[in-house]
Amino acid sequence: MQRRDFLAGLVATPTAPGLTDLLADLKKASGVATPTTPPANPKPPVTPTPPTKPTVPDKKNFVAWQRMSWNNGPASFDGCGLRPMPIYYQNTLITGEEPDYKKLDKVIAQIKANKQTMVTLDVERWNAASDRERPKYMRLMDYMRERVPAGTKLSLYGIMPKPRYSDYVAGGAKLAYQQSENKKMRPLAAKCDWIMPMFHAYETDRRDWAKFATAMIAEARTYDKPVMPWLWMQYHDLAWPSSIRGQLIPGDFFRQQLDTAYRLADSLCIWGTLIVRPDGTRIRANWNAQAPWWAQTKAFLQANLHNVTACKA
Repeated sequence: MQRRDFLAGLVATPTAPGLTDLLADLKKASGVATPTTPPANPKPPVTPTPPTKPTVPDKKNFVAWQRMSWNNGPASFDGCGLRPMPIYYQNTLITGEEPDYKKLDKVIAQIKANKQTMVTLDVERWNAASDRERPKYMRLMDYMRERVPAGTKLSLYGIMPKPRYSDYVAGGAKLAYQQSENKKMRPLAAKCDWIMPMFHAYETDRRDWAKFATAMIAEARTYDKPVMPWLWMQYHDLAWPSSIRGQLIPGDFFRQQLDTAYRLADSLCIWGTLIVRPDGTRIRANWNAQAPWWAQTKAFLQANLHNVTACKA
């Protein structure tokens, strides 16, 4: 507000509570005499309002999920405080370049039979920022939404926001471009109950990973939906240098990822495992209950979410 507008408002309402003294001060400054009788009811000085703190997720409702498959792994992680996440992969949802409604009907029947209330759909075939390809996701989501029980939460894994690691780390024009791409996906995000960004590690630099993760959460928040990042205890199969691909992440680095998800997001899901051999074949990693990443995961769960004394894994 301009100063003249402020003064005009005072003159227009001279009888408003608390304005008499202020008018007297203004007259005194302009040379007009005013009575010196103190006000009958002096008011205490106004305490400045402290700045509003940023909104943080409510940790009371924070849930940790898992979708892990190991060679010789435990049959269940239930006692560890990790809920099993139902996930339906691309080959059960689409055929070629289009949603396959016969396949979707089978998935819907499974959701109903198993009374699944949280479901992840993993289709990474299409570009959700493309005006030509995004409608395929929209049709898939609409078909599922109309047929699953009302209480079932449906979400798409990993495509929103775009997981362009190097662009988020670089910042500047590259980050701005990704932000513009992410905006194009808002109509699709509106059809999802959760936003599920990837938290994968593409290199060993933990500061770069933190920059990437923080930017991903910030972008995910623009969709105005709860956020559940997915964590992978292995370096991504496109990580660099290539010698680290598929290797288990050091325990303290994975704990950093868990803590970041807990601090910035509304939930998290741990996914694994996968090893890509030089010939391109894929195998599951061997389970090791003493692995540092798992020790740190149990310590994280114990500290924040769940008593793990009953954990058998």
